[in-house]
Amino acid sequence: MRGKSIMRHRAALARRGASDSSGRCAALALCLALLLSTIAAGAAQDKPTKPGIGDKTVFLVARPVIGDPVFHESVVLLFPSSAWADDGVVVGLILNKPARVALSEIFPDDKVLKDRFADVYFGGPVDPRVPGAVFRSSKAPEHSSLLFGDVYVTFDSDFIEKLLEKPQNTPDLHLFLGRSQWAPLQLEYEMDGGAWYSVHAETTLIFSTNSQYLWRNLFQQQQPSPYS
Repeated sequence: MRGKSIMRHRAALARRGASDSSGRCAALALCLALLLSTIAAGAAQDKPTKPGIGDKTVFLVARPVIGDPVFHESVVLLFPSSAWADDGVVVGLILNKPARVALSEIFPDDKVLKDRFADVYFGGPVDPRVPGAVFRSSKAPEHSSLLFGDVYVTFDSDFIEKLLEKPQNTPDLHLFLGRSQWAPLQLEYEMDGGAWYSVHAETTLIFSTNSQYLWRNLFQQQQPSPYS
């Protein structure tokens, strides 16, 4: 009888040990899962969001690691693919690099514009003498492509001249020279390398008269809070 009692006691201890071991394994697995999720969340926070390239209009905000000095501290208005005919090419305009320019330098044959000056934005290194314009319109104008809402873009020089000749009809208009352009997959490669943040485009920021603060404000908004 005593032998059977000892065997039952040993069996109970074995079952208890197995239960304890199973519990420790489960707790360890939970800790590992929590650790991995924390690491993944941190990595996701540090890695910039890829833009919906081809899907919608967004701001690209340059990060300090960007290698191209042309885009240092730049904010680019990135077009949807519907606004540009070339398949696979990604196009945009730098929003925060203006200079005061005589319009006669851009449109030398236009007598109406010969004595006028305007803030002209360096849109990018591609075709730096070709004008472009981003403007608001309550109806779809000719020679233009819709970006979003009531915001349009055009690279038609004659149409841009007409808009500039009557500024009262288009008060929200920014004039550009040149454009920014990426080959297929080139921008995705730069995004993977951490060169850009992708930010929702806002009409008020596109036509802001304080573009010198645009990059700093948008970049700081993307930085993790020290209290989070």
